[in-house]
Amino acid sequence: MNEVAFVFTWTAGMALMMLPSAVPLLRLDYVTERSGVRTTALGAGYVTTWLGIAAAVAALDVLIGMPLMDSHEQVVVVAALAVAAAYQASPLKRRCLARCRSPLSRMFHGWRDGISGAFRMGVENGLWCVGCCIGLVVALLVLGAMSVFWMALFFAAVTLEKTAPFGPGLSRVLVAALAVGAVVWAL
Repeated sequence: MNEVAFVFTWTAGMALMMLPSAVPLLRLDYVTERSGVRTTALGAGYVTTWLGIAAAVAALDVLIGMPLMDSHEQVVVVAALAVAAAYQASPLKRRCLARCRSPLSRMFHGWRDGISGAFRMGVENGLWCVGCCIGLVVALLVLGAMSVFWMALFFAAVTLEKTAPFGPGLSRVLVAALAVGAVVWAL
């Protein structure tokens, strides 16, 4: 798959996988403003952030000359899973997850008026979400970014981690799963 096709395919996939976890914020925005246009702008800003991540991944893919999405080399997978596990356990991950889990707080402390303000709020929310999910994104890239199985697992993990009452506990389970995956893949 060429880089342009990857960017658009990845963005569409990430929108489908990530937007459900942003529903609490989108719903809160709609209830607050009663404007479908504004809420759509918020969602568009959120998706734009993931478009930027897709473009960065495609550029990195070209720069290093090793297709990340097709790489199943043992050392790459082991390193990526180990890095993902370490990030998943980091204070930055916990901070981003806390932000993603409290849309009301983001509305109070990050409110922007108007359509362009909503778009900017969407981008800001998307950046918190990237910070929350980047470890899992790295794992997804090396395990199979276009695999329905890995995408479904990623979707479930992200959605539950960000919206379910047991989300922070699930985050710790994911650390263990990624670490075990790195060890098993290394064998």
